[in-house]
Amino acid sequence: MRIYHGGHCPVEAPELRSSRWNKDFGQGFYCTGLKEQAERRARRYDSPVVNVYEYAESSDVAVLRFHAMTEERLDFIVDRVEFI
Repeated sequence: MRIYHGGHCPVEAPELRSSRWNKDFGQGFYCTGLKEQAERRARRYDSPVVNVYEYAESSDVAVLRFHAMTEERLDFIVDRVEFI
């Protein structure tokens, strides 16, 4: 499966431990299957970069997928958002 990450620099080997804890869904390396979405994200930076990866599922990596806007997905989001 081809996945994309939009950012400000090339990322050859993503490391979860170096990611920020205060992201929308917590610490992690955020990717998408939609190239256009990664391109939009990358455009936020002065030097946009879209990283492309070939991903094969592994039992060593926890993956959570929501294929639609469901109650479960909304609960997941709300549980991780800090309200001021």
